[in-house]
Amino acid sequence: MLIDRQRAPGASPERSRPLMSRGAEASPDRKSARAALIRAAIAMGNVQRRLLTLTLRALGPKRAYALMAHLARRFYRLADHVRQLSESRCRAALGNERTESEIQAIAEQAFVHRMWNLVDLMLAPRLLRPDTHGRYGGQIPEPYRDFLISAQQRRRPVILLTAYCGPYDLLPVFLGLDGIQATAVYRPHPNRDFDRYRHAVRTIAGCGMLTQAGAAWGVSETLETGGTVALLSDHAGGPKGVPVCFLGERTMVPRTVGLLAERYDAAIAVTAIRRGSQAFQFELVVSDLFGPDDWRGESDRIAYITHRYCAALERVICEAPEQYLWLHRREPGAQNGKGAQTQANTTFGGRAG
Repeated sequence: MLIDRQRAPGASPERSRPLMSRGAEASPDRKSARAALIRAAIAMGNVQRRLLTLTLRALGPKRAYALMAHLARRFYRLADHVRQLSESRCRAALGNERTESEIQAIAEQAFVHRMWNLVDLMLAPRLLRPDTHGRYGGQIPEPYRDFLISAQQRRRPVILLTAYCGPYDLLPVFLGLDGIQATAVYRPHPNRDFDRYRHAVRTIAGCGMLTQAGAAWGVSETLETGGTVALLSDHAGGPKGVPVCFLGERTMVPRTVGLLAERYDAAIAVTAIRRGSQAFQFELVVSDLFGPDDWRGESDRIAYITHRYCAALERVICEAPEQYLWLHRREPGAQNGKGAQTQANTTFGGRAG
């Protein structure tokens, strides 16, 4: 407490005030100043991203890829916790098949591919159009394209499943350019300016986008009307999920896909988009395609569907492990690697969901 000042005789005593009250009065100002700094940092980051977009487009795909690969490797080799987390997850999945030096190389190249995702988003609006996209690959292979087109025409529901591998941000673009009008579910990026840009790129070919908040209603409506939905499905669920060994780790996978497929008699296609050997060249692969006839006789249909699509996702990841996002935190409540994920997101603009 403050000491009372000396006062004249007969004067009423001056009530002392706690020191903490002054700090409390100042706290709104400090919060306002902190919010202003955050807004300024975000605004500066948006300006830098726009400048980077102009620079990469001026450089062209080959030199843009080379520049981002150099920056990604510099950061990766300096960030020990990012490197250790990426290598540990890669080791869990591939430790019995690859040497330690191979695992280290795969984990590093996977981080480079993560940075190339940003390059792809910046180059796509200029390069990917209905009359030009064929030169960059990414077409759905036959007979899968015929099946998807036929399902779309007959209003048969389809669930497209993919993983955080390759340029997954561009999957809705290539689906739309190939004539598949899918509705994709995504997690908005915390940077609203970047999220608007990413959303605009993903929808340039006509595919719709649903945020996770609106997915419960939107996905059901799409499947009920015979549409196609696209989901990132290498996520772990809670204790009520289906137990699966995925990428070398025991995990609980959400029952959502199985429940949707069974309820709407939807076909399931497990797919992924990969980069080719040249800059801004892509390949779309289908790992599995199955439907109600395959699980109708199963005693536990949800478990059958979940195990089958997880096995297909694992195959497509392990065929090109250097393109998988090993830093992706599959467990929703896991704390392991949170700092590494946060630093990588902050430095390079975050993970697309």
